[in-house]
Amino acid sequence: MNLRTLLSSTIARARRRPVLSLLLVAAVITVWAILLATSGPPAQTLSSCEVKRGDFLVSVVEGGTLEAVSEVEVRSEVEGTARIIYIVPEGSYARKGDLLVELDSANSVDAVNLQQINVEKAQFALIQSEQQLEIQKSTVDSEVQAATLKVEFAASDLEKFTKGQALQAQRNAEIEITNVLENLGIAQERQDWSEKLYKQGFETKANLDKDRLAVSQSKLKLEQARRALWMVETFDNPKSKRSLEATLQEAKENFDRVKLQGERKMAQFKADVDTQKRTLELSQEKLARERKQLEATKIYAPQDGLVVYAGAGGGHFSSESMIEEGAIVRNRQEIIKLPDVSEMKLRVKIHESHINQLSLGQTAYVVLDSMPDQRFRGEVNKVAPLPDSQSRYGNPDLKVYATEILITDKLPDMKPGLSARAEIIITNLTDTLSVPIQAVTTRKGKQVVFLASAPQEPVLVTVGMYNTKFIEICSGLKAGDQVLLAPPYDTQEKDLGGTIIAGGEVLPASSTNKIVRVLGKAIAGKDKSQPAANQTGREPSSALATAAAANQRVGLPVGVTDRGGSALRTDPLRASKPERPGTPDLAAQPAPSKEMLKQFDANGDGSLNETELAAMRQWVTRHRGTNTPASIAN
Repeated sequence: MNLRTLLSSTIARARRRPVLSLLLVAAVITVWAILLATSGPPAQTLSSCEVKRGDFLVSVVEGGTLEAVSEVEVRSEVEGTARIIYIVPEGSYARKGDLLVELDSANSVDAVNLQQINVEKAQFALIQSEQQLEIQKSTVDSEVQAATLKVEFAASDLEKFTKGQALQAQRNAEIEITNVLENLGIAQERQDWSEKLYKQGFETKANLDKDRLAVSQSKLKLEQARRALWMVETFDNPKSKRSLEATLQEAKENFDRVKLQGERKMAQFKADVDTQKRTLELSQEKLARERKQLEATKIYAPQDGLVVYAGAGGGHFSSESMIEEGAIVRNRQEIIKLPDVSEMKLRVKIHESHINQLSLGQTAYVVLDSMPDQRFRGEVNKVAPLPDSQSRYGNPDLKVYATEILITDKLPDMKPGLSARAEIIITNLTDTLSVPIQAVTTRKGKQVVFLASAPQEPVLVTVGMYNTKFIEICSGLKAGDQVLLAPPYDTQEKDLGGTIIAGGEVLPASSTNKIVRVLGKAIAGKDKSQPAANQTGREPSSALATAAAANQRVGLPVGVTDRGGSALRTDPLRASKPERPGTPDLAAQPAPSKEMLKQFDANGDGSLNETELAAMRQWVTRHRGTNTPASIAN
């Protein structure tokens, strides 16, 4: 049966029994009126709690993850990439020195062999260069000694000539002259005797001529001997001396040249030896590096611990392969984590509201999620000085501090990564007043509570320390007072937006918005002393009067708008004439420019009347969105 059929049958029954139908309708109306009269807003139920005095435990409860205190990350030390050919099963317990991972070492073996050959070559080159240095040293010494002898011989020859040969040559020339003089004297005497005998007839003419010839020859020899002495003194001795001095100088210079050349050659060969030594050292260092790379292909456990394979880093979007046999790993890539499960810690993140209450050494109790019926003792051993940076990505407004709790009790066989909760004991207050934490609220920056006897009157209190359930009351209440668990609902006190400025608060005049729009001269009448509403022939409405009065209270003129463009007060032109869709509001426009005033001022009185304003509105509507002046557009 549909709705139309049901309605038709009901109308038919009502027509058949009109009196009964009227009575039923009247009864329904009566019941509805009674319900409306008795119904109203439900009475607010106020729950209260008694203020008690007693012990008060202040603690912070937070969940976290179980970690090992000592955890070593095993990484690949092989340069480049290497393939895993063996890896210890994950989850097994390794002892210090056990083989964890073996990487492919074929390339490392080849590199070691090749570098060993290079080292041997460098050693042979070094020996050869050292021998060449010794040979060259002997050669240089011989050349220097030969040059030294030449200098000594040249000096000896010069001294020999100066002290012996020069004097001897001069003396020989002088002796020759003496001999010639003596022979000349003898020949002269013989000639004289021959002439006397020839005159007496005792000597022949031939003997006389012979004696005369002997005298003549002796004179010539004397002249020749004297000339020879002059040549020795003037030319021969100086020339020989200069030649010997030049030879000595050349020998000295040659000695210097040989010595410098020898030093240069020695330096060159020494440099070659140093180069070969450095080459050998580099080759040996590279050989040691290659051997270290070969040794790095086998990774041993640095400590006892549980074998945990390292993750892929970036999850499914990471370019690194999963850790397994046959996988390729890069240099410094993490392969295995080796946590020492003999000593564990709990890492929690404490909210910034509790971080100032924490300090190192505070007692804590840890409960594992897998063992909720057993707790373990611990202590705070690390509190981060800055908020956790990773938590900022999910919620930038959340500020939490990473805190580590060292578990001092012996744990059963537990693995890292288990979830657990920790309760950090801040202090244990004795004989103090406390109320449920939800009973304390804030009114105008002060902590207050509401008593059940006077729920509308807030009571100022001084609070102290608190936990997740209760808060300490230092003053303002006494034991036995009944406080409301929730403040009474008051619409005047609720502020879901978190407004800082209270309602009705008086602000300085400098805090108001600056005037960005004013009523232009275009809406001013011809008589500037009269109001604009009188010039247009319209009286301002009651809404306009209310807006004007409000403007006067805040010190703003009529027509002022805020920076966003929304009107703060209603202007006369907008109030007197409603806007049409798409029509610009000239009252919100600035004063017309000289060109527009000249264009639309038909009567030339210097202002715009209603007809001229209407023409101006039409022109603005046609040319909206352009920057064309009115004179050019027309």
